[in-house]
Amino acid sequence: MFEENEDPILAAVSEDFRRPKSLRVPMEFAIVKKEACLMLAYMDDWLKDEAVPRSFMTMMDTSYIQRQPLGVILIMGAWNYPLFTLLIPMLGALAAGNTVLLKPSEHCPTVARLLATLVPNYVDKKICQVLCGGVDVCQKLLASERFDHIMYTGGTAGGRAVYTAAAKFLTPVTLELGGKCPVYVDSNVDLVMAAKRIMAMKTLNCGQICVAPDYVICHRKVLTELLKNLGEAIEEFYGEDKRASPDFGRIINEMHWKRLTNLLSETKGKTVYGGEAVQDDLYIAPTVVIDVRPDDSLMSEEIFGPILPILTVDSPKEAVEIIRSKPHPLAVYVFTNSNDVFEIFKEETTSGALVQNDCGIQASSSELPFGGVGQSGFGRHHGKHSVYTFSNPRSVMLRSRSEFINQKQEELFDYVTEMTTCLTWTHWELLLWITTDACLISSRNRLLLLTDRLSLHPTHFSRRFHHPLCTTLLGVFPGLEKCLRHLGHTVLEELLAHTSTSFIEPDVIGVRERRATVID
Repeated sequence: MFEENEDPILAAVSEDFRRPKSLRVPMEFAIVKKEACLMLAYMDDWLKDEAVPRSFMTMMDTSYIQRQPLGVILIMGAWNYPLFTLLIPMLGALAAGNTVLLKPSEHCPTVARLLATLVPNYVDKKICQVLCGGVDVCQKLLASERFDHIMYTGGTAGGRAVYTAAAKFLTPVTLELGGKCPVYVDSNVDLVMAAKRIMAMKTLNCGQICVAPDYVICHRKVLTELLKNLGEAIEEFYGEDKRASPDFGRIINEMHWKRLTNLLSETKGKTVYGGEAVQDDLYIAPTVVIDVRPDDSLMSEEIFGPILPILTVDSPKEAVEIIRSKPHPLAVYVFTNSNDVFEIFKEETTSGALVQNDCGIQASSSELPFGGVGQSGFGRHHGKHSVYTFSNPRSVMLRSRSEFINQKQEELFDYVTEMTTCLTWTHWELLLWITTDACLISSRNRLLLLTDRLSLHPTHFSRRFHHPLCTTLLGVFPGLEKCLRHLGHTVLEELLAHTSTSFIEPDVIGVRERRATVID
């Protein structure tokens, strides 16, 4: 569809959005085509039945996870990237075996009408359909129809309305809502690189992208140098006359233009770059505002435009406090050369993504799950994560016809009850280790470690197996007997027979540390 209709699709995007062609091709074509190729190449592997380990009670059975289609999926796209936000999740939903109803944004009527015309020519109507209309159509649809899953991309208010409507039918929902994505600029970073990467994503699509940096928290030592480099980056990207630049877009409509200009007029910060706005052209220049406080108008909501407020701090800890005072964002961006500083943000902030030394690049990866946390959304998609989101992981068990377990069930239950009353958690950890990691550790080292770990002498490992549970385990895991014989024939039995024996060092961490030293 894309290859045969590139010109009309680009024309429709341009008419609705006045987006430069240099941005239309990568975002509306390249990433979607890449996702389609990925689905075709790997969806069979992602949908394969996934075997799971046996337990004591299922040792004679076969269990696996089946990826089952959910049914009918409603996908509601956003206006800022009308093709990307519809077709990326659509590919995952179709790959998982579902049928799909696409609802384009009413703010992109040309693209919506074109999709309604093109999609039936390439996808069977029984599998995928397109529904055009405004808010009233959405409200009626959500109130009267039951879907098996709904995915919505848009603002927080719209996401809340969709979530509320879906609750009527207990329909699961994936929400991709955006939020105020912060950027921290440390004192030790390459400021030329940081300024270019921040401003490139902030002005991409005129700042109307969910992963755009919303505000910058800058270390006070480098504020002056950062401002200089931000100004130079703007000039390099768009020249002296930004309005005349073919690479700089426009605000989607007058309502959003007025919202942005009101935020600018109400701020108590100081505008150091840009600030120009032309209503008839829906133009707002790339703008940088300093001396912004956390309670400023520019910090009250997601900006979603080419306006960049800058706050200053004296330490990364102060930056973390500001970020934590806001709802969880879709992403946190940290420009630093210090791994210790990055670890602070990794451990003390919560977001859908965390990126070091760049902005927005995570959205281009089909390998990473894309989505938010809390008010920035929930649920994940892109690549295999879309397939998992739009499928039901059904538990399947093929029960053995043998009556062995049923005949021994009472005996096994009594024995397990006895073990749970006399075994500590550390005993269980060691028992699990022996039965699962036998092939990873040499017999000599394993014997030495067990001798050290238990109050036993190596001569204790001389008798044959005779416990019924050992016999059962060896019948299900043939390789276990060979491993245990290498250790002196009776390791597992000794563990069962000496349940009251105290460990020399009963800390589990100690076990794991020594495990690492003896792995061949």
